[in-house]
Amino acid sequence: MTRYLTTIACLFSLMACNNSATDEKQPKEEAAIPAQQWFATDTIIAWDCNADDKQRKRIFNTTDSVPFAQAFINGINKTYGEIKMKIDHISGDTLYVTFEKADWLTDRAGSAGAAQYLSFATLNLLETKGIHYVTYVFTAGAHARPATWNRTDFNDWKTDSSSVQ
Repeated sequence: MTRYLTTIACLFSLMACNNSATDEKQPKEEAAIPAQQWFATDTIIAWDCNADDKQRKRIFNTTDSVPFAQAFINGINKTYGEIKMKIDHISGDTLYVTFEKADWLTDRAGSAGAAQYLSFATLNLLETKGIHYVTYVFTAGAHARPATWNRTDFNDWKTDSSSVQ
């Protein structure tokens, strides 16, 4: 009987040692990941522009409304690393934005640089769902002053023919 129990114990030991399922990590089945929607990204730029020529070019078509202004602000901040824009608040259809350090915009960018930046920022921020006005809140300087912009400010601008439709 001892021989019989010893044989069974050895068989169980061998089976336990040779079970690769307990020794090796099996690859996990990955959950189905839905395709990322364009609006799920945290950085968006829809327009590029040239304020001197009053010309704009749509580089990304927001076929659906983007509900969050922060995605556009992230894109603007990435494009213009010299200045960091941030949301102050939203009231109705108006987005109020401020800057961490507005001195680049007001004193160092020059009048053309400030106009370029504010035009670029406004064109993009107006793509936010429900936003019809963008108000810039900062202390005025030599090249820029606080103002409220809307789509009518761009009525006389030409849209580049190579714009995304």
